[in-house]
Amino acid sequence: MKTYLPDTNVLVDFGRNPDVKAKLEKARHDGAKFVIAPPTLTELSVGVVKGGAAHFAQNKEVFAWLQEQSSAILELPKPFMVEVLGSRTKLGDVKTHHQVERIGLIANSVSFDEFLQRKDVPNSAWTDIDKAVEIHDQVLDKEFDALKKLAALSAGSFDVAAKFCLKFDGPRPDPKVFRERFSAAMEYADTTIARIRAGANPRKNDPGRYGDFQLFFYLADPDIHLLTREDFSSDIKASPQRTRIVGLDSLT
Repeated sequence: MKTYLPDTNVLVDFGRNPDVKAKLEKARHDGAKFVIAPPTLTELSVGVVKGGAAHFAQNKEVFAWLQEQSSAILELPKPFMVEVLGSRTKLGDVKTHHQVERIGLIANSVSFDEFLQRKDVPNSAWTDIDKAVEIHDQVLDKEFDALKKLAALSAGSFDVAAKFCLKFDGPRPDPKVFRERFSAAMEYADTTIARIRAGANPRKNDPGRYGDFQLFFYLADPDIHLLTREDFSSDIKASPQRTRIVGLDSLT
């Protein structure tokens, strides 16, 4: 059976649409494996904070399902890339067990108020989760600003893959190899930059592109299929990994 990486929109719909929930549950019952990406957990956490008490029960249902998949949480994108490439670089302090803690913080809380209280228990890694919206907005501002700067450069004067390779220590990856291993992510980045160069403003009109971009890195694992309700056919046309970007209808 296939391994699916559900994106944020699929999981949001899991909490809202009984048909989506039934599809995922049936697929799991039939033997499909689901893996969870930390960038998706971040976006869902932002949704929990934005939704507040009014939508907490609905959001909690999603995290309760995620808690059942907690043994299949992937690494953050950067350590995942390091593992794929066999390279080295300085990694952050957030580890997989912290992601499990974040899921439990929401899944095990009875109410939004209890969630806010439990985030401050001793040794909690998520004392600032109530500021998830502001923190995420800062990240988006930084990342889209970087893309705007790249878009301001003349076409053909830089290689996104080469830029990424500079973030690694020895042995530093070869840009050609990096582009091949992460072809979907690199093509999506190229498309995003081209759109910005043509006048698009994704920070304002399509901020979810950053989260999508992060998920495409996981397609370097040939067993993973990105499960989505979005159509990326106009963004990713050449990457061989495009065939593993699938819709809910692929679940049987």
